[in-house]
Amino acid sequence: MSNTLRITGLATGLDVDTMVKQLMQGEKAKVDKVKQDRQLIQWTQDLYRDIINDLTSFKNTYFDVLKSDKFILSANNLSGFDATSVDSASSTATPTATATAGAGAQAGIYSVVVNKIAKAATIEGGQINNNNVGTVTITDGYITNSEWSSKTIRFNVDGADFDITLSDFASNHTINDLVNDINSKINSNTSLKGKISVTVDGSDKIKFNVLGSNQVKISSTETDATFSGIEKDKVLVPNKNTKLSDLKGFTTDATFTFTLSYNGTSKDIIALGTDTIESLMTKINTATSGGAIAKYSELTGRFTVQTANTGANTSLSINTNLTFLGINTTTQYGQDSEVKITPPGGTEVTITKSTNTFTVDGITYSLQSADTNRTTKITVTSNPQKVFDKIKEFVDKYNEIIDKVNKKLSEKRVYDYKPLTDDQKKDMKEDEIKKWEDKAKEGLLKGDSILQNMVSNLRSAFYEAVEGAGVSLNEIGLSTSSDYTQKGKIIIDETKLKAAIQNNGEQVIKLFTKTSSIAYDSSKTYQGRTDRNKEEGIFQRIKDILDDNIRTTRNSFGKKGALLEKAGIKGDLTEFNNILYKQLQDKDKLISELNRKLADREDKYYRDFAKLESAMQKLNEQSTWLSTQLSSMGS
Repeated sequence: MSNTLRITGLATGLDVDTMVKQLMQGEKAKVDKVKQDRQLIQWTQDLYRDIINDLTSFKNTYFDVLKSDKFILSANNLSGFDATSVDSASSTATPTATATAGAGAQAGIYSVVVNKIAKAATIEGGQINNNNVGTVTITDGYITNSEWSSKTIRFNVDGADFDITLSDFASNHTINDLVNDINSKINSNTSLKGKISVTVDGSDKIKFNVLGSNQVKISSTETDATFSGIEKDKVLVPNKNTKLSDLKGFTTDATFTFTLSYNGTSKDIIALGTDTIESLMTKINTATSGGAIAKYSELTGRFTVQTANTGANTSLSINTNLTFLGINTTTQYGQDSEVKITPPGGTEVTITKSTNTFTVDGITYSLQSADTNRTTKITVTSNPQKVFDKIKEFVDKYNEIIDKVNKKLSEKRVYDYKPLTDDQKKDMKEDEIKKWEDKAKEGLLKGDSILQNMVSNLRSAFYEAVEGAGVSLNEIGLSTSSDYTQKGKIIIDETKLKAAIQNNGEQVIKLFTKTSSIAYDSSKTYQGRTDRNKEEGIFQRIKDILDDNIRTTRNSFGKKGALLEKAGIKGDLTEFNNILYKQLQDKDKLISELNRKLADREDKYYRDFAKLESAMQKLNEQSTWLSTQLSSMGS
């Protein structure tokens, strides 16, 4: 509608605004109709997205492998056993091994003695601190005055320089005199105190020791390159950002190539003087693609390289001495774990593995430490209630979603309740508007084909047999509701399910979590999907159906989940690229075009009334003139 300010009806006395408004009612009704249609589409999209959010939350809760306590496809999560580990000698001591009991486990007490734990092949360098630099050798027990008296030593702590000046010794002095004087000067400097100290190392050396994790360099202010045996600008304790050129045995412009061999694979590594300790680690880790891992500890000052895997079949070597890292060329090998396990009522068995975590007879052992003098007792107890609770929690949440979807599918549409126009809302209270709109939203998803197909597939996922499971859903106490309006809803017979978990735990796990040899692919032919479905456990089938409908990745046809293609979801590309969004755009274009035509029609009506005003004005003027003329003639 036009916002132009008009003054009308002066000549005719007509209420032009009211008349135009009445004339426009028919035209405006067309716009209101399109707006109502648009609102219905918007509400439909909102209803779809509400269901999508519920399905996404359900999937993220129970089908995320990272959420180990909820992951419903894990056989261990559906194992009806608990396992506790205690040291047989002391209940407060940390056990040498822990365990979890899965499918196939036997209840009872297991005795475990860990002889060895699995280790990676490891090469550890020497300490890259004051073992390599900062050591001063004294040739005899006494030091001449001229060598140390009144000299200045400069320390650089994390980039800042601090000087100390030694005493003016009156006579020859011992190493201990020198050490005490240096420490006294250091402790009197608040920036150095607690960060560095000097000790006597043997009978002819003094040693500078760093007391914290600070990066410390040592030098002198003398013009000579060295001062009484101290190398200038040498790092006492490096950190990850220390350049290799700051380490002993490496110059600024040096290039050092060495070969790292791990498990039969060799990689050449080039170290530059401009490299930092951290960038060298990155070079090693990148070159080996994670097959070998480089580490540096600022606490110990040691550089370490180890294989990513553990076990006696791992090996690691470096073809040359890396003096700047304190690493030698000796080939190192990993170590297998060795553990003695005595099962309930059985005899001791020695097991050797390449890792510290392994599964035997349904029990997953995690070795913590080796001690041949200690025994860990692992008690495995049956706990069908734990599995029952997990299944029931899953089914209850599943039923909650199914109930909600079924309600939308069966909800009757009340056609008398249409979206309110702006004019209608002006005369209503806020709560009245909400009640009206809630009624108008009912039935918008009635009989929806996408949701109907999803619910039908979910129902089939439960009642179709799982090949190789050895048990059916009905046999373990689960069934689909016989009420057609609750299609897909699962009913649990608590007594029957608990008994099945207790007596046929492995079969129950297979029924729910068995995997198929055929990979999931939403673009597969009907037969391909059918073949996969036969081999899959029920919960695996449900995951497939969820992926079919809310998958955010594209299949070979470029399509995402069916519900996302229809309504989209916030945070995904489908938010603005879906069927309903395109329909909303079409309605917006139509509304814009109708409003333009509406404004044109309103302007036309006002122009027509303006012409009438003009004609009436002329008539009034003529009438006035004629009246004036007649009056003058009469007088």
